Amino acid sequence: MLRTVIAGLRVRRLVPTLVAVVLAVAFVAGTLIYRDTAEAALYDEYARAARNVGVAVTARGDARLAPSTLDAVRADGGVAGADGRMAERLPLLDRRGRVVTDLGEPGYGINAGTDPRLRPFDLHSGRLPQRAGEAALDTRTAGRIGVAAGDEVTVVDASEARQTLRIVGLVDVTGFGGRRSSSVVLTEPELTRLTGAAGYREVVAALRPGADAATVRDRLDPGPDARRRTGQQLREDLARESSGQIGGLLVGLGLFALVALLVAGFVIVNTFTILMAQRLRETALLRCVGAGRGQVFTLVVSEAALVGLAGSLLGTALGVLVALALSRLSPLLGVPAGDVVLTAAPLLAGPALGLLVTVGSAVTPALRATRVRPVAALRAAVPESGALRRLTLVLAVVVAGAGTALTVLGVRGHGGPLASMALVMLGGTGVFAALLLLTPRLVGPVVRALGWLPGRLFGVPAKMATANAARNPARTAATTATLLIGVALMAGGGTVAATVSRTAEAQLNTAFPVDYLLTPSVPGDGVPAAVAGEVRAAGFPVAAPVRQGKAGDLLVGTVDPEAYSPKVTAGRLADLRPGTAIVPAASDALGARRVGSRIDLEAGGRRLSLTVAATVQSSSLVGDVVVTGADFAALFPDVHDDALVLVRAAPGQPATAARARLDDTLAAHPLVQVADLAEIRDERDATIGQIVAIIAALLGFALVIAVIGIANTLSLSVLERARETALVRALGLTRGQLRATLLIEALLMALAGALGGVAFGVPYGWLTAAAGFGAVHPLLSVPVGQLAGFVALAAAAAVLAAVLPARRAARA
Repeated sequence: MLRTVIAGLRVRRLVPTLVAVVLAVAFVAGTLIYRDTAEAALYDEYARAARNVGVAVTARGDARLAPSTLDAVRADGGVAGADGRMAERLPLLDRRGRVVTDLGEPGYGINAGTDPRLRPFDLHSGRLPQRAGEAALDTRTAGRIGVAAGDEVTVVDASEARQTLRIVGLVDVTGFGGRRSSSVVLTEPELTRLTGAAGYREVVAALRPGADAATVRDRLDPGPDARRRTGQQLREDLARESSGQIGGLLVGLGLFALVALLVAGFVIVNTFTILMAQRLRETALLRCVGAGRGQVFTLVVSEAALVGLAGSLLGTALGVLVALALSRLSPLLGVPAGDVVLTAAPLLAGPALGLLVTVGSAVTPALRATRVRPVAALRAAVPESGALRRLTLVLAVVVAGAGTALTVLGVRGHGGPLASMALVMLGGTGVFAALLLLTPRLVGPVVRALGWLPGRLFGVPAKMATANAARNPARTAATTATLLIGVALMAGGGTVAATVSRTAEAQLNTAFPVDYLLTPSVPGDGVPAAVAGEVRAAGFPVAAPVRQGKAGDLLVGTVDPEAYSPKVTAGRLADLRPGTAIVPAASDALGARRVGSRIDLEAGGRRLSLTVAATVQSSSLVGDVVVTGADFAALFPDVHDDALVLVRAAPGQPATAARARLDDTLAAHPLVQVADLAEIRDERDATIGQIVAIIAALLGFALVIAVIGIANTLSLSVLERARETALVRALGLTRGQLRATLLIEALLMALAGALGGVAFGVPYGWLTAAAGFGAVHPLLSVPVGQLAGFVALAAAAAVLAAVLPARRAARA
């Protein structure tokens, strides 16, 4: 039996299976290795703030540590040296005079410190500031705005006055608490002058040799507004913060890796199913000469295990290169690049998973092989069990029913947007599993329908290709299922992205017929009340201020009705007057509301009872509850600045001229940001395009494995049809027609899988988006161009994969 296993491994028919395992394991191992690499890179970057730190005292919230805290730490007998760290808001302006932000957050000013051992940054080039008017800038921001040592930059001080600083050096800095915004390094007196802040956010200390960090920590008594930690505790906290930044990315990569494994499993099942069918007589002869069921089972599983082991080892080696590529692309995702970190866990997990999937996928074909009777050596084939077909049908109906029920619950908004989306996706998984179970029954009619037109156009080769693809529906179904999975995920993700984009644009255009949004660059601050009047005086007909306040969990806002026109579901916007409000028809915070219902608000001990005058389709930038200016002032008398300002340019005014005039008007308010709605749309579209591109690239692994499965099926089919091929050649079929038959067969299988994936992915993508929007009715947007590209790519790849099997068949 051992020699039989080894002889079976010599055939080339197992090579495609080996390649499928290699690619799947490479993706899995690469993802696991990249996880360790990314976590190490983040840890190294953030741990810079804890380098050489034995103990740390950190202020809680917005509190500051007095200089006396630094003196007390320095006075401890176990402390070799201590330093105070300042980090205060200090907006930096780019060359256009606008605030430099990172994910909506402006920059910080930090002090250079007095102890080089305890600085949370490294000097990259130049020197550190030594006097007023000098500064060092972090290398990341310097690259973004095109600044080098010797250049001048402008910052905005606490009184919103512009201050010019000369850059004398560049530093590599992460900041405190994992912030990645711009960092301007200054002397301590200069930072205090510019920000008006006094005191430290953190005091850190290096310990004397032999001093115990926990003992020194416990001796310090900074008061209730500070937290004491050892250096090790600080490093662990920074590591947890850094790991949280890439959690979502790693989960996404893990899901794509599982898809690759699933597709590889289909290829393996299909390969061994075909091999067992081809070895029917060989297996029966083995049974005739005394091989038991257990020996036959062991033979098949041993072949799979050896293929899986070889593929897993090669895949793990290739996974190192995958991790290296992901690490080099990390900066595009906001994660620092680093050297590949190899640990035992991913190097062992990759081969283990590959071996498990390969052997697990071969179990079913192996069990079928054990049921071959010795007399089968005299038969042509073993018919499929009717009981199995009936059981599969019943199981598919049950799973489809459960998936449909979950989908309906999700679409009806059961449990909020996130829970609803989860229900829809879970239901979609059930329906998709039922579709896979029913594929052997559906693929025959689908292939015949797709082959009708080619049969009319290309004659005998196309008709033979259609008959061959539909002849063994179970085999064709297993082959097309691999493409079905990948294209369904691509189509679903693309539809969600396109629907979200179209719906968001429609909501923005309907609710806010304006051209610009003015917002504060510092989160939590407001737009000065004078800005709206200055913008109107500059010739802009609409400059509507929006004021907001929190009443419990509700965001209450007020705005000029001229700049607010959401889609009304009941009532009229014109009915908004003191004592009334406009609310969403349904929301998580308010629940379902209708015209005439009452809403009670409370803020700062003041209460306001309102009647709903109208309901709108969704919450907006203005707030969950929109009230009149008088009611807002009664509920929030201390709110004087605007949360944002909605601006509309004069009709017929060129966009470039309007923007230039608006920028000139806001020159006196450098902390007010201008958001051009056209730019917002472009940024949103670019972001969605990147998401779709990433999904397509990651699922490309699955599609490559699926195409290998098609090539594998055709290669094995060529061997299986050797006599049939000789017969049709004898009847006059030319070599070119035989090649065309196999190419068209591959094309039909690819189209069946790809179009099935589109047919499933588009509706479930839209349903997922609908569940996420809640009360808002999303506008379905199907990325026709992208989907056509996916289908064309799958078809072209399948035809290309069929070239070698077709040439081999034509040479026979």
